[in-house]
Amino acid sequence: MCGIGGAFNLSKNNKKLSKDNIKIIRKFLRERGPDSDKTWISKKKDAILTIQRLATQDKRPIANQPCFSTDKSTVLIMNGEIYNHRELKKILLKNNYKFLSNSDAEVAVNAYHFWGKNFLKKLDGQFAIFVLNTTSNEGLIARDKHGIAPLYYSLNKNRLFFSSNPTSIYKQLKLKIKISKKGFADFMVASCSTENNTFFEQIKYLSPGNFIEFKINKFLKKPKSFLDNKEEKIATSDNVSKTIKKIGSTLYKSVESRISGDKKVGIFLSGGIDSVLLLSMYKRLHPNTKIKTFTAVFENEESKTIVGEHKNVKKICKYYKSKNYLVKIRSGDLINYLKTSSYPSVGILEYCFKKLGETAKKNKTEVILSGEGADEMFFGYDHNLALIGIFKKKFNFLTKKYKLRSLQKKKISPSSLKIQDVFLIGGADIDFENNRKKVFSPHMLKTRSFRSTIIKTINKYNLKNPQDVDKIIVKLDYDIKIPEVQIRRAEDPVMSNGVQLRFPYLNNKLINQVQSTSLSQKINKNNIEKILLRRIAKKYIPKKLIQSKLPFGLPALRKEYYKKSDIKFKQPAFNNFFFNNHKKMIKMVIKGKYRKLNFFNSAFLENIVFKQSMGNTCFFDPILWKIWSFAEWFERMSKRT
Repeated sequence: MCGIGGAFNLSKNNKKLSKDNIKIIRKFLRERGPDSDKTWISKKKDAILTIQRLATQDKRPIANQPCFSTDKSTVLIMNGEIYNHRELKKILLKNNYKFLSNSDAEVAVNAYHFWGKNFLKKLDGQFAIFVLNTTSNEGLIARDKHGIAPLYYSLNKNRLFFSSNPTSIYKQLKLKIKISKKGFADFMVASCSTENNTFFEQIKYLSPGNFIEFKINKFLKKPKSFLDNKEEKIATSDNVSKTIKKIGSTLYKSVESRISGDKKVGIFLSGGIDSVLLLSMYKRLHPNTKIKTFTAVFENEESKTIVGEHKNVKKICKYYKSKNYLVKIRSGDLINYLKTSSYPSVGILEYCFKKLGETAKKNKTEVILSGEGADEMFFGYDHNLALIGIFKKKFNFLTKKYKLRSLQKKKISPSSLKIQDVFLIGGADIDFENNRKKVFSPHMLKTRSFRSTIIKTINKYNLKNPQDVDKIIVKLDYDIKIPEVQIRRAEDPVMSNGVQLRFPYLNNKLINQVQSTSLSQKINKNNIEKILLRRIAKKYIPKKLIQSKLPFGLPALRKEYYKKSDIKFKQPAFNNFFFNNHKKMIKMVIKGKYRKLNFFNSAFLENIVFKQSMGNTCFFDPILWKIWSFAEWFERMSKRT
């Protein structure tokens, strides 16, 4: 992955662009691409681009971006990877295109030249792209289907600015800090921003699978999808063995395609079946390579006890002959992260990923495989299984084991429930959403709720029948949770170290195959989560290495949150985090500059802070973490530089 940014005029009356117009954007993006720093300005100086490259495909200088089409008429910059670039290159070669490098970006620019905007449908990869035909002055910006590569933009004085980092645009344009109420409310409820909102009212994100067409000095069209909304019909089998073989083969090929390139590959190894399977498949492909793996553990501040899956990981790495690096997450480090993070943090996992990326970089590993997407695809979440058990009679046996994490105190008849009232997207706190009047100030209550976003997405796919609950879960996960929660909390912190994350489970063919598989093959009457993935793993992983693990990050949470599950909890690592830092927390949460925004009900803030004032009542409160993080960030953004 790289960092891309730029600006272009939408009116002939605009002044000519210069390097000063992207100077700050360029500075912010440097950490994303340490291998090459290039700037390009159009002849009429009405468009300017910057690319900070991490050279994963062909590290020779000739492969540096911007890339140009064979006839030099079209220019492109790209953040990401095109996994099928070799196949596309063969087609283009047959049509008389010539190439100077083995770069996937050079394939992409010629693909646009040949197919026009339809080239987006042919790309299999993770990407954010700017491409411009300098003859017609027409072009587009686009973001991949899964939203792996970030892309933000802002329309300012008849110019469009875009970047891989939203803060870089804010700083470049010297904008007055104006917080999006919808963006903030969704952040508090669901740990993400939705419907193209960021924290900055003036800056938007481009939705996954969307593109924006433009013509320099003329027009800018509205964002639209390049995806085919029709479900791809894939032949499925009632034979479980055939299903396992087919899906297992697709995942194996996905791993193979994502380890290609010029950089050393490592794996973030949590100890769970998702990441262990990636390690096992990698070793099948490269049996003689001692791959480096990286594992985060939590260190209790008082006892110095290590909380995590390190013992199980040690056995796994010994078996696969992998070099493992344990990355300790400490309370003091979290305080520093609160004060320095480039964007408000949704939880401690962001810092975990940042430290993992930092350790990978120090150990000369600049490409990492990670298991995001597996839980959503194979139904690994207890709350989602509870939903299926409630709404689909055939699977009501699930309700004996799996319970909704929210609404526990209310006795509600399942027959009266609606998906939008109980859906737990990305760790969304539905009880928090239901108590908006107690949490937010009156003027914040006018903002559309997160529930309205859920309803909007359900209506988008015309899935109003509760019997479609399994399809609804998948659509919500892939529209919102994966791109704006799972990927953002991982990709941004890791990429800040110049390390690229790749996600083998986020493979289009794999996702289509799993979604086309009957629900009865994905859910087991013995109540075993991710049963289909576990059956695939039997071919690759010895039984002794497949163990249930504590969900990554939960060592910081209260046992009560999952008291009805079978998870065996150890002592939380950061139980006293807010108690031990009470004065610092009060300074920001109660007295910080963000209070002038008047977002919260004062009684709500005082109550959650009071709970942390005594050792016997304190706990790691994720809601308080988000408020404190936002308060620190707002303090920094309020300073004019």
